[in-house]
Amino acid sequence: MELGLEGKVAIVTGGARGIGKSIAEGFAREGCNVVISDILSEAAQKTAKNLAQNGIKALAVETDVSQKASADNLAAVTIKEFGRIDILVNAAGIVRDSRFVDIEEEEWDQILNINAKGVYLVTKAVVPHMIAARAGKIVNISSRSGKEAQAGLSHYGASKFAVIGLTQALAKELAEYNINVNAVCPGILHTDMWEKILDARSARTGLPREEIWARMLDTIPLKRPQLPEDIANVVLFLCSEVSRNITGEAINVNGGARMD
Repeated sequence: MELGLEGKVAIVTGGARGIGKSIAEGFAREGCNVVISDILSEAAQKTAKNLAQNGIKALAVETDVSQKASADNLAAVTIKEFGRIDILVNAAGIVRDSRFVDIEEEEWDQILNINAKGVYLVTKAVVPHMIAARAGKIVNISSRSGKEAQAGLSHYGASKFAVIGLTQALAKELAEYNINVNAVCPGILHTDMWEKILDARSARTGLPREEIWARMLDTIPLKRPQLPEDIANVVLFLCSEVSRNITGEAINVNGGARMD
């Protein structure tokens, strides 16, 4: 399927590793110029360097998505380098696995500031340029926990529910400017984020990590975890003209663990 992404300019927050990195690599394969936005400066630089070897332009921008000045700088640097922003993927995120009664205010704020406020700040910085162009694609990475909260992930779930709510509101507000806004909801992946969850749950319950992982896989009808590439493929589809009439959706990529 021809996606028609060649020559587009895409920003991917959290693009230095995990799902974000896979998404950035997917854009590069399609001929997009990619801006790797991440608080991990060295990793972002390495990713950008590797992508640039494929004949496209790749730029790394150190970004703390929870800070307005940093988000504004990301948009400004992209415009200065490329002159436009066609695509924004908000993939930056963090997780902590904690019982609600153990969550301190600082931890709650950190999760919400990066996972929810970060989407707001970066999108707010980018959207005026898309409105001026009367075109754009925005994809926000939510989670299965954005539709069904999980024990131990109350703050994470709250942040990911917020992402879906913001996605729906933006889809309605920005439709008149030919801007599509969607979300993707990954399930269980072997990423650094899930490694942290396994470690925390093992420490809290005393169960071996392998047993916890096996129990989680049992909740998936397809009986296999998702890969970062699975998420990237759906994001690329949503950023293409093939999906021009899809907006306001939160698409599950979870092997059937949740089907709404």
